[in-house]
Amino acid sequence: MQSFIKKYSIFLMLYIVFQPVLDAVTGLMAQAHINITFGILIRMAVMAVTAFYILIFLILNRDNKQGFRVICYFVILGIVSIISLIVNYKQKVLFIPSLEITTLAKSLYYPVMLLGYFYAFEELAEDRIINRYFPKVIFYAINIISIIMIVAHFTNTSFSSYAYYKLGESGWFYAANELSAIVSIAFPIMVWYALNKVDKWSRVYYWLTIVLAIYSALLIGTKGSLLAILFGICMAILTAVIHFIREKGNRKFNAGIVALLVITLGGVFAAYPAMAVSRTAELHNDMIKYKKKQAKTKKGITKDQRKYVETNKTVSYLLSGRTVYFENASHNYAKATPAQKVFGMGYATSFKSEKKAKLVEMDYIDIFFQFGILGTIVYLAPLLYCLIYLIGAFVMKFKYMWSFKWAMLVSSVALGFGMALMTGHVIEAPSVSIYFVSILGYAMLNARIFIRSGQNPETIDVED
Repeated sequence: MQSFIKKYSIFLMLYIVFQPVLDAVTGLMAQAHINITFGILIRMAVMAVTAFYILIFLILNRDNKQGFRVICYFVILGIVSIISLIVNYKQKVLFIPSLEITTLAKSLYYPVMLLGYFYAFEELAEDRIINRYFPKVIFYAINIISIIMIVAHFTNTSFSSYAYYKLGESGWFYAANELSAIVSIAFPIMVWYALNKVDKWSRVYYWLTIVLAIYSALLIGTKGSLLAILFGICMAILTAVIHFIREKGNRKFNAGIVALLVITLGGVFAAYPAMAVSRTAELHNDMIKYKKKQAKTKKGITKDQRKYVETNKTVSYLLSGRTVYFENASHNYAKATPAQKVFGMGYATSFKSEKKAKLVEMDYIDIFFQFGILGTIVYLAPLLYCLIYLIGAFVMKFKYMWSFKWAMLVSSVALGFGMALMTGHVIEAPSVSIYFVSILGYAMLNARIFIRSGQNPETIDVED
């Protein structure tokens, strides 16, 4: 069994690299109108094996307290989930079993894989095997996405991010929002890896992969990816400036890194007017003006369109109409039974037909409506624990947090939590959550070693 633990730990690490391939195949199958997608079947199978891996790891680890806590958590989560299904089966206006069960299975992906990756990193860190894989696997995965995006762009085979505008590109990937979240969360890790490699100017070619990643992100045309790129570069610039001030013997090289980052940031601003994301901002304003004019005609506009038009312009642009979906979902929740309020209303609250089922697409809010008051507390407990622990580590070790490793890890985790609120499709989307939980698990392992030993865990850092 110990051999299984070691091999499966390595598999989980390498599994990250294959995510873009799964997503591209899924995208092509979706375009061919094949309902059962290849990607989700593979991911659910891996989740099932990972649950078995966690159980075996706990048995072999022989830490009875830790094992008891983990098993209790998943038992409670399972009970809450089953109760939610039963409640909604009996009380929901329209209950579609396949839709509800599939949604629940996707939701359970994050807690299982988060713990799986944490234990995999713990296992691989003991033999320093982790040096060979992380963050290299993230770096390679995003490079594969960039290559697919660029090939699709120049062969004119790319899918549109916004079909109704015919704007933005998602390569051969089906969901632009999920693709945007992946690139956004992983971008700081790419920057960390590239800057670690560019320890000599002869290796500056590593930075070309960052330029390609930025270009691919801007092709998508979503606001989230643009804001994440800007945030990641700005954090890297701040870190580089701190290095320049602290490391007096290496100022010439650090000044060059600062210059490289500033030029990259300038390039993003220079490219912005030509990119789809700038056009979507213009079209948003045009649409608001058109709807306001239409509202004054006899034909008028729908109730949801009126809510959208009357929302603050900046808020409606940033959240892309999510405020309207939130109002509708909260209205349904207000009319829900006490049991539904405690255990949730399942997928998309209440709807009369599958076509009218709409998520808010803000993860924390969708989770609340899906799992209810009690279910949300249970479901988000691991994320809340990680967030509090990492904030504590950041405060306690603040002066050490300005290496590129720590600054970019913090940026990536912050973007994961932030994107889950702003754009959704992070926590409950398996194709995105695997990047988030693997980075979060790695950050947690580093933070635990750092706090317990009092030394920066260099033994699990990037290896040349």
